[in-house]
Amino acid sequence: MKSLLKATSIMFIFDLLILCFVTYICAELFGYTGKAILFLCILVVSVGLIVLFLKGNYKIREYNITVKNTYLLFEGVVMMHILPAIYLLIFAASITSSLQFLAVNILAIFIFLRLYRALYHLYLFYVKKEKNILILGTDERARTIADEIQSKKALRMNVVGFVQEDSHEEEIVEDNKFPIYKSEGNLKQLIKEKKVDTVVIAQATEQIISIPRGIEIYKMPEFYEIVTGKYYIDEKTITELYYQYATHRSVVYDFCKRAYDIIAATIILVVTSPITVFTALRIWMTDHENPIYTQTRIGIGGRPFKCFKLRTMWANDYVPKAGKIKEETAGINDDRVIPFCRFVRKARFDEIPQMINVLKGEMSIVGPRAEWDDLVKIYSKEIPYYTSRQWVKTGWTGWAQINQGHCVNNDDVTEKLQYDLYYLKNRTLVWEIFILVKAVFLALGGRHE
Repeated sequence: MKSLLKATSIMFIFDLLILCFVTYICAELFGYTGKAILFLCILVVSVGLIVLFLKGNYKIREYNITVKNTYLLFEGVVMMHILPAIYLLIFAASITSSLQFLAVNILAIFIFLRLYRALYHLYLFYVKKEKNILILGTDERARTIADEIQSKKALRMNVVGFVQEDSHEEEIVEDNKFPIYKSEGNLKQLIKEKKVDTVVIAQATEQIISIPRGIEIYKMPEFYEIVTGKYYIDEKTITELYYQYATHRSVVYDFCKRAYDIIAATIILVVTSPITVFTALRIWMTDHENPIYTQTRIGIGGRPFKCFKLRTMWANDYVPKAGKIKEETAGINDDRVIPFCRFVRKARFDEIPQMINVLKGEMSIVGPRAEWDDLVKIYSKEIPYYTSRQWVKTGWTGWAQINQGHCVNNDDVTEKLQYDLYYLKNRTLVWEIFILVKAVFLALGGRHE
């Protein structure tokens, strides 16, 4: 949607100006000259924008001012000064002056960014005009998209109601939150009276031809993706997705993705080898058992493979049972986890050996999470269309992993499936590189699920 892109662009430009202006002023105050000021500005701006992006500062769907977001903003401002700090400590004449500059610049940038976000919050929630959304249809699709729109307050959208055709009387949604209008050939007049900006088509209707020019029109699944970043799942959309996947496969994309997988997996294995070796030795010293173990996971086409992991738990014979999905999600406080491995799990260092599976071609760097075969048997029975995520290789990380926390029930797993299918539909190599960078960034901060 154009408004989302526009809002993101505005925030991006303001952040760029703040980072550049504040760094320039502070550098001059501390006596830095020409090339040093230019280099500091370039470092702070380039690294800063990347850090703010990776920390979710431009996720307009969920934009809000909270204590957590304020902390993450400050954390991001500190992180964007790591490279400038290294540069100054190596080349600056005075370490004391450099530290003072860094402290002042961090504080000043944080204050300006926080102030700008507070003002933007006021504008977004109290000044900006809401977009009026009219939904054609009164079925489950209509109710779902209406609820999603209303839950995303930062999008500044208002559902004015549903439009019901006479032929759909039996499908009226059981929801009193939104008015239901009879079409009766007056759709054009209704749009004018309610000052509708956007029409979402949840059900087929003959009245669509009477929608005036200038009104944005979306199919419900398409609008659902825009609002949520997830794929709407039902029999019709799964059929459409399968057709798109079957007819738009690209040999070039597959070749480039495989090359990307090999290069990225090799780099990750080499860079993290000291951490992996140290962790493996410490696990072995803890209980004198093999620190590497394999678990049967389900990959592309439903084919099982042996997935490599660092063992972070005491040995056990746990097997998930239907109706007890929650027990599968071994969090960092699970008593089966070896104490010092809690951060290892949180930072996902235990999954580094999966790069071997990537090099073998059993997994990809980015894709749906590789699930335990016993769990797949349960999910496949309890969650409709679950096996559709097996059309592509499973991944070390993915769109679902960087957007969703641990799954504790079937509803969470269903939401994960929506993220996975959104990835399957929209995947590109550039986007996959972004997902990997975001995953590494979250893992280093101990926030990757």
